[in-house]
Amino acid sequence: NASGQFCGVAEMLGPVDFNKSMNFWQQDKWNGFFPVKWHIIKDVPNPQFRHIILENNENKPVTNSRDTQEVKFLQGAEMLNIFKNFSCKTSILDDFDFYENRQKVMQDRRGKPLTTSLDHLT
Repeated sequence: NASGQFCGVAEMLGPVDFNKSMNFWQQDKWNGFFPVKWHIIKDVPNPQFRHIILENNENKPVTNSRDTQEVKFLQGAEMLNIFKNFSCKTSILDDFDFYENRQKVMQDRRGKPLTTSLDHLT
């Protein structure tokens, strides 16, 4: 959100478990967990996708969509093709140290124990 780019393509592998708290959200208004498999991890700027229009989202560009927005087959295939062929120099993986440190500061302020993004694997 507000990054100006897509960070990759992931597949949702299971249902949302609303009983599991992940404590790493920037805001406390979200809860739950669901497993994903990342297929492509790379930063692709929004202008690469802006021409893709979603009829099921008031004919807005896909770049104006929210998380969980349904993308129809043809538009999705075009997005996958762009992800596949776009040459990038960065990915969200390059930013993990920054986000882990920011998360620790936020958790300390809230007085909550730190939950890292890998804790669910143990």
